[in-house]
Formats: sequence, C-alpha cells, structure tokens
Amino acid sequence: MKFNLKNSSHYILVMPFMNLLFMNCYFYMNGLLEWVYLYSWFISICSVLFDVYVLAFVFTILTGGRIKMACAITQLVTLVWSLINTFYGRFFFQYISLSAFGEAQSLQDSIVIKSIMSGISWYDLFYIISIVIFIFQYRRIPQIRYDFRSHAKMLIVPIITLVLSCSVYTVYHFIHPRYRNNLQLYVDRLNEFLFDGFRAGTPNLAHFQAGSIRVIITEIHDQSIRKELSEGQRALITNYYQDLSERTTQHSPNENLKNVIFIILESFLSSPIDLTVDGKEITPFLNSLKRDTCVYYNGRMLSDITCGESGDGQFIYMNGILPLRNRITVGHIKNNTFPSLPGLLKKYYGIRQTEIFVPSRPNLWQQSDMNEVYGISKMFSQLDIDAEESVDDEKIFKFASANMGKTKEPFFSMILSISGHNPYDNFYGEDIMRDSKSFSKEYRNYLNTCHYTDIHLKHFIEAIKQKDLYNQSLIIIAADHNAHLSQLKMDKKITEHIPLFIINGRINSSAWSGEMRQLDVYTTILDILNINSNWRGLGHTILSPNYHNSVNDHVYELSEMIIEGDYFKDIK
Repeated sequence: MKFNLKNSSHYILVMPFMNLLFMNCYFYMNGLLEWVYLYSWFISICSVLFDVYVLAFVFTILTGGRIKMACAITQLVTLVWSLINTFYGRFFFQYISLSAFGEAQSLQDSIVIKSIMSGISWYDLFYIISIVIFIFQYRRIPQIRYDFRSHAKMLIVPIITLVLSCSVYTVYHFIHPRYRNNLQLYVDRLNEFLFDGFRAGTPNLAHFQAGSIRVIITEIHDQSIRKELSEGQRALITNYYQDLSERTTQHSPNENLKNVIFIILESFLSSPIDLTVDGKEITPFLNSLKRDTCVYYNGRMLSDITCGESGDGQFIYMNGILPLRNRITVGHIKNNTFPSLPGLLKKYYGIRQTEIFVPSRPNLWQQSDMNEVYGISKMFSQLDIDAEESVDDEKIFKFASANMGKTKEPFFSMILSISGHNPYDNFYGEDIMRDSKSFSKEYRNYLNTCHYTDIHLKHFIEAIKQKDLYNQSLIIIAADHNAHLSQLKMDKKITEHIPLFIINGRINSSAWSGEMRQLDVYTTILDILNINSNWRGLGHTILSPNYHNSVNDHVYELSEMIIEGDYFKDIK
C-alpha cells in the first residue's frame, strides 16, 4: 500500500493524538474535572490537535525537516506525557503542572508509590497498543524531508482548531438565553480557550479545554515574573482582614490551657462518625467525644484544598489563607513570610516549643521547608519513628504520646495521621465489616481503617491524660481533606463533609453548628485563645451564632495576592 507523501505526517500523527485524547478521557471518566460544559469535548479535541501539530512543527524544525523523525519524537513525548498525567492523577487527582515537578522527591515515598501502583488497570494496555500501532505506521512510511513551504503548512491545523473552538463557543454563548447578553463572560471564556485558562481556578478543566502547551506557557510566564503588589491591592487585603466583625467574639478563654495540640486525620470523612453497621460503631471513641459537653463538634466542614492535597490542608490550618488554585502552594512559598499559627502562639500565648510528628519522610510535600515557614522548630518523621518500615496510625500516635511534652514547657504540637490515605483496596486493623454487604468493597475497607484510626486516637488521648496534658491543652482534631468519593465508589451516597472536634475550648451551645469551611479553623482557634493579633485569617469564627460562609472567589483572589505578592514580608 502506498501513501501520499504530503499526507503521511497526518497519518502518523494519529497515535500522538490518541495518546493525549486518552489522557483527557481518563480525567473525564474518573470525575476529576471541576465541571464540563456542553461544548467542552469539542474544544478538548481541538486542543489535542493543537498540541500534537505544534509539537510536530517544533520537532520538524529541530530535526531539519525530517518529518518521520519529528513524528517519532512527537509520539514519544505525547505517550510519556499522557502516561505521567494519568498515573499522577491517580494519586493527586490533577493533571501534572510545572510546580508539581518540584515535588518529584515525593514520588519516592512508599505512600505515593503504593497509591499510584494500585490504580493500574486493564485500560493501561492502551499505551502498549499505542506503541505497537505507531511502530507499524512508522515502518511503512518512507523517509521524507519537509521544505519550508510544507513545514509552514503544518500550522494550518492549529490555527483551524483555534478558529473552530472560538466559533463553537460563540454559537453556544449567543443562543443561550442565560449568557447571550453577558459580553464579559464571552470575552473571559475566549481568553480561557486561547491562553488564560490556567488562571481560572479550575486547573483540570483548563488542561482539558486549553490543552497542555498553552497551560504550560502560562505557568512558565507566571513563575518567571515577580509579582509586586500595588498600593491598591495592599489596601484591599488590609481592609478585608482588618474587618473583625466576623472574626472575633467576646469569648471567655479557658484559663487552664497552656498547650495546643492539633491532630490532622488523613482523608477522614464525617460519614463514619455515629455510623453503626451490624450493631458495631465505626468510631466509638470519636462518637464519645461528640457526646462530651466539653467538646465542640461540627461534622459539616467543607474542604478548601486545591492542587496540593494534604499540603494544602496543613497550609490552610497554619495560616488562615486559601491555597493557590492552579499550582501546588507548598512549592511556591518556601521563602515567603506568613503569620502562621505556631508563630502567633509563641508571640502572644507563651508557647515555648513547637513540634510536628509526620508519618512520612521529611521531604514529602516539602515538609522540612514548610516547618521553617510555619515556625515549627522540631520535626519527628518516619526516620525517627520507624526507619525500616512504613508508619501507620498506631505507630505515629504511640510515638507522639511518648515524646510529647517532655520539656514541661508550654508547647504547640501537630500530629499527622496516615492510615486513611488511598488506595482503598485494603484496610488497617480488624475487619469489622466482613459480615456487611451494604457498601462497596472500597468503602468497607475505608470504614475498617477509620475504626483502626479511632482506636489508636483513643490510646493517644488516654496517654496524654496520664501525663496530665489533656486538661492543659486545647486539642483540635480535623481532617486534612475529604476522601475522594469516586475512589470509595460512594458518589452521591455520602457527603464530602469532614469533621472538626475542639476539646477544652469552652465553646457554648450558641456556637455555629451548620456548614462551615476549613478556612475558619485558624480564625476560630485565635478567637478561642483570645490571641491579640491584627491578622486573624480570612476565615470567620464559628463561635458566633451568626456565622456566614467565608469562602468565595474574592477570598481566593485575596489569598493569591497574599501568596504571590509575599504580602507579609514587610509587615512587622
């Protein structure tokens, strides 16, 4: 069979196109897109064509017009890029960004490796099929060399895809009765398709609709420029957070407190709390805390993390600021200044030592660098707890209870649990769900692990009571973020709410008990302790019965200004 030489490049680019299309299908089929519009799939196909032909064009230049070699490089790049994104998405639920490459050392952690490998499925055979088909095509196409005219014609396809994307959205916009009179929305959407989608706060949708090349170019541009805040932006931030009407109350602090203990439970949902299956409580200890009149409980907290998963959760709790929506925050702030919780407790509350217990290696989510940013002076990691084997919740809570409060000085201590992390093809502890068929296998495994965590959390609390630390400490128990319901096979069957427990806060019954945000925890802690700081976070205190939702697009924009402009570097 003979091929038209002028069309051979188009024929051999079929598999690079399929590589990127498979990547987008993975994110769509696994529910990882923030949302999808009616026109999104058409524009996604256009963006894939754009990326493939732009890559082929560039590689044709680099290979001196050798189109066959250029297409082979395009196949290799798109295959590797697709593979990286699908495997990365199984752990981090995002398309990989340039900022994520700064977290490459995290991939060495056993937790990450285990989670990624558990996601391998039969449809990953696509990558082998792609290689086989491409080799077959490659061998049947003769060596040719493009001249300048043929080379320039390759740009026709990317140009057509841009025109078609804009045309399809134009038709959709102006026939839609809700959008047709909104000219600004029309301009914004066109910007997203052409170059600006990465800044829209929906990074997965941006990759899906705008394609990888335009997203990467935008990210390179954003990372290469230093963002200085204008006087107007600084005033906007200052005026917003200095409004204390929803950030302080006339709360009477517990005078017995001198320590703060913050326990972050990995991927812990509110749904297991108070759940009884076949007569067995999933979380009997947390249930008892919920019934304790000295404990505040809210099971309707919404997670505010974005691209950074657990790192985002810790960042929110430490600073009362929302994370970046389109980049991994912890990789962006290593040299920034923040009024973090440990620092404020040292300055205003008499805390002398600050420590953190982490179940992973020190470099996961750049924890060592983040400790410096947050004002945490001592870290106990997997290397201290058990250098030979991975750490689970039994080990982390046992080690923390044995080493906490040794100096007898007022302290801030943060403990990170780990056992609730995906994958959910197995579980920790006893199989209390073995007789139940009410839920998916993954959710039963998750509930078993929640039961296991609950047991060892109880042992930890009992241990610090024996050391006379319990009544002297404000104890916060919260989740870093929700577990992904799609992985639990429980979409639309349970909510994504996460729990918040505050022990010894003397919070009365008039406090807010409805839906709240992670962002509010920082502000609420400062309110409970009567910390006299101008900065009280961007959240709202839940001690007020008149609480209002604290998270909206404006607050995200303010948070991004604070982070990218290093707002606090010149503030004493």
